[in-house]
Amino acid sequence: MARKDELLNLSEIARLAGVARTAAQKWHKVPRKTGGDPPLRLVAKAMKVRVPEADDEAPRYPRKVVVAFLKAVGYMNADESLMERPSGKGKWVPSGKTIDPRRAEQPDPDSGEKPFEVDPQTGGRYRYYVPHAWEKAGFGSEVSFTSSRSRGRAPDADGIDELERPYWYAETLEAWKAGAPARKAERYASRVIPPDGYTKEGQPYRLLPGENYYSRLAAKQAEQGEQEEPPEKGENMP
Repeated sequence: MARKDELLNLSEIARLAGVARTAAQKWHKVPRKTGGDPPLRLVAKAMKVRVPEADDEAPRYPRKVVVAFLKAVGYMNADESLMERPSGKGKWVPSGKTIDPRRAEQPDPDSGEKPFEVDPQTGGRYRYYVPHAWEKAGFGSEVSFTSSRSRGRAPDADGIDELERPYWYAETLEAWKAGAPARKAERYASRVIPPDGYTKEGQPYRLLPGENYYSRLAAKQAEQGEQEEPPEKGENMP
């Protein structure tokens, strides 16, 4: 059985993840574009594990750091089996929830807050990505979730992972789903605009804001309509 403190070189890391060595080299060497250390060092820092051997000519990382990284970004399931990955090039997202490498600090029991959803073995919170976040947040489809995100009508991501993909925690998604009725009521209430007046036919109209030509014209036409209303039959007629 492999020891957690066993040191793995880049080739061994690649074999464990089921990828080419060049991928392991990038995880070791290439910093994130959004800021921060390279992925493997980020995870080591999150776990508060020193990795002096990573500075050697033949860099090595503790196995527990490598496993935590692979579980965090979707290469490995909780039981350390390889997670199914889509084929093809380009940035992919995990097919299932992943595990944050940091042990979560749970709310105080006396606070009345619901405990975080965590992996029982590591204590890390579960990360949800777009393919499985939409349903937990109460959206009808992944397309709807993605479209709503572009319009600012979806929950903000809780973070960007080591491979620079957005993720959400369960509590964020569940809170968004729970707040859906209130947001819907507020959205429909904002569509009801009280009229500024009524035409002589009883139709409501709304003046445009400000002292502009169209608002003055609408007011003038309404006033003229009242003044020019013809008298009833027999009234003031010769």
